Amino acid sequence: MLNVEILGGVGEYGRNCFYLEKEGRAILLDCGVMNNHDKTFPDLTQAHVAKLEAVFISHSHIDHVGALPLLEKWGYSGQLFMSKMTAQQLKPTYENIIVFQPESVDNWINISESLSFQWGYSGHLIGSVWYKIRFLEEVMFFSGDYVMDSYLLKATIPTEDDRGYDLAFIDSGHVEKRIKNIEVLQKIMEFISAKPSCPIIFPSSFSGKTADIAVYLFQHTAREVRVDNEFLSFFEDYNVAPENMLSSSYNTILKSFKNDCLQDKAVGDNAIYFIPERDESTISKLLLELPTAIVIFTGYCKKGSYVQQLAQDRAMQFFYKTHPDYNDIIALSQKINAQKIIYFHSQLTTKETTLLTIIGNEDDVYDESC
Repeated sequence: MLNVEILGGVGEYGRNCFYLEKEGRAILLDCGVMNNHDKTFPDLTQAHVAKLEAVFISHSHIDHVGALPLLEKWGYSGQLFMSKMTAQQLKPTYENIIVFQPESVDNWINISESLSFQWGYSGHLIGSVWYKIRFLEEVMFFSGDYVMDSYLLKATIPTEDDRGYDLAFIDSGHVEKRIKNIEVLQKIMEFISAKPSCPIIFPSSFSGKTADIAVYLFQHTAREVRVDNEFLSFFEDYNVAPENMLSSSYNTILKSFKNDCLQDKAVGDNAIYFIPERDESTISKLLLELPTAIVIFTGYCKKGSYVQQLAQDRAMQFFYKTHPDYNDIIALSQKINAQKIIYFHSQLTTKETTLLTIIGNEDDVYDESC
């Protein structure tokens, strides 16, 4: 019988880590920390690590990889599987990383007689993936962080076969929302067009969302789009991974974007700025130098955050999905159709949450504003 231990990530927004054991052998899906001040570790122990045969990493965000040093500390020398792009983004790196190349997408990769996997693109971040895993006659699906409607990135699902899923782990990060990302992009564009003399500041992160919004605005406005040089390596990843993109034409667009947007320039009267959200000094400086500037938040707002206090009445929110929303979760759950589903990445789901309880709580779906 398969033993499933949730070491983090269910009933909370972070430290994703799922331990699966059968017949004394085990695998791990992600190994992250909480994205808080303390960087809280998952409930991983040395006893868990001693049984591990393989670790599967969905992408490079800290809430999915931040606890990998624990594996190293406790002597894990088994294989760490991840996409080539994720391995390039990972800091620090590890000697036991095994990367799979883009041309292996959707193909079965055999690790041993009792363990094999497929992978595909999950749309959350350049290089982010889902896994379909066969482990000692159990078949599992792990969505990783999943975005169905990224503007730039592909999101696929495994091809169907005669053998269904015994277990699925499905991202439920935005279960309380109903959002269409293209409509959000259009609303942002309409707002910016109505404020032609106001500079716009986007506090941003190393994420697919940042790339989606920045490239969309680059394509749809004549205003200068300026992206902080800290994001240079991130956009370089997009340039070298056309197979991860929805359209081959985006490769040409991204090269123009790099030439026009990723360089140092003087402060402009009505430019659009993408600044690392943790770079409070630069955001503060821009707000002081540009008294008509408006800050646009595109995710959950941290109440009382420094940037929010700085912006005060000069802030707007347009929530852009980086996880599945209510409708996406239902659609993905029905397509995978596993015997058991564990919904992760949300404070609103627990180990007991089922698709029926999600549908049954439809009246509780709400949008949280700043």
